[in-house]
Amino acid sequence: MTLRYLLLLLVVTLPLKSGAQDPGSPLPSPDWVSFEEALGAASQSRQKILVDVYAPWCGWCRRLQKEVYADERVISYVEEHFEPARINIDLTDDQISFRGYELSSAELAAGLGAQGTPTIVFMEPGGEYITRLPGFVSVDVFLQVLEYINTEAYASQSFGDFQQGR
Repeated sequence: MTLRYLLLLLVVTLPLKSGAQDPGSPLPSPDWVSFEEALGAASQSRQKILVDVYAPWCGWCRRLQKEVYADERVISYVEEHFEPARINIDLTDDQISFRGYELSSAELAAGLGAQGTPTIVFMEPGGEYITRLPGFVSVDVFLQVLEYINTEAYASQSFGDFQQGR
């Protein structure tokens, strides 16, 4: 009788658990690639590059990943308009080729102006620097920043003016 009860309980609760987010499973996010892969893809797609500079120990980075990058609107916009890459600011023993230099992730992040984490760097398809966004921002603000960069509004107006005109 106890075995039948346990089997019934398992059959009833299994479908409920399958729809829940497994705490060990990765969160949805843009399809992150290496910096070099994003540069190569951008040269073909002519899309701008979004570089997420992060550190595994950074609480704000984890919050950005959980609350902002996991948002379906953000994922959709990033994947449609950007080549997304990630750089771990703590890595000093890897090698990234960029503009004739061999740099570690930490050196590249510093060269892109990341003084802390999280920092999001935006670049032209050819690897030219546009700007960076340090720190955590909400989903709504991040979507506005993405549109500001994607539409190249930064070339003619401040972000504040862009927000007021929306």
